[in-house]
Amino acid sequence: MHKYQIELVTTKDIMDFVNAVTGIEGSVKLVDESGFCVNGKSLLGAMATVEWNTLYCVSDEDIYSQISRFCKA
Repeated sequence: MHKYQIELVTTKDIMDFVNAVTGIEGSVKLVDESGFCVNGKSLLGAMATVEWNTLYCVSDEDIYSQISRFCKA
C-alpha cells in the first residue's frame, strides 16, 4: 500500500487527478484524516473531497509518477 498526502483545489485539479488515475490497475482511494474513504477514480467521489482538511491518496501500486503534481511537499 502506498499513501501520499495530496491537494485538490480547483475543479480542473480534480478532473486532472481522476484522468491521471483512471487507467491505473488496482485500487485508488481518497482518504481523510478520520479514515473516511471514496473511490479516487470517481469524479463525483473526488469532488466530495474539496471540503476535507487533509487528503490522502492510497493505492495498491506506486503511482507517485502519475500524481506527483498533486502531492504536498
